[in-house]
Amino acid sequence: MKRTKWFVIILTLVVAGMISNVALAGTEHQFDKEAYVTLAKKNIGRIISGSIDPEAMISDMETLMDLGIQGSKEHMNEKETPQTEAKLLSIAIDSAGRMKSLTLEELESQWHDGGFLKSKGIDISGYDHFSEVMCHYDAIIHPATAIVCLRKYKETKSEDYLEQMKDELSEVVEHMKHLD
Repeated sequence: MKRTKWFVIILTLVVAGMISNVALAGTEHQFDKEAYVTLAKKNIGRIISGSIDPEAMISDMETLMDLGIQGSKEHMNEKETPQTEAKLLSIAIDSAGRMKSLTLEELESQWHDGGFLKSKGIDISGYDHFSEVMCHYDAIIHPATAIVCLRKYKETKSEDYLEQMKDELSEVVEHMKHLD
């Protein structure tokens, strides 16, 4: 009988510990900022070294976009996130697939400069460039721009597109430094 009592106590403590770990895990960020930065830097390194594999790099940019979307969704769902920020990120997430089919000029005016969001009543010029919301926003926009650069590079073989891609990735790496 004593063994059974101790077994029940230990089992109860183990289950309680597991439940509290699950509850705590629900509040932690799942966005893997380190993986994002590592993948971005890997592609910067490819450009610098001349080891260009457009298809592999496009796949990596898709992964960066997915990670950026994940981080954006987390920020949107934080209770302290203002509704305007949640709306801004929701629009970017919903538009992420279409961004990759735009020209570089369209990406610049609609997303980097915020023209598309302005048409939806959101002016990004009021946000600090390195605010949390803009860092998450750019974690989607910059890899989408890099995809367009890679496609243009494949067509033209102009290294100017690779240089722009490197700049896009370098900027988004800087943004990641401003996220907790």
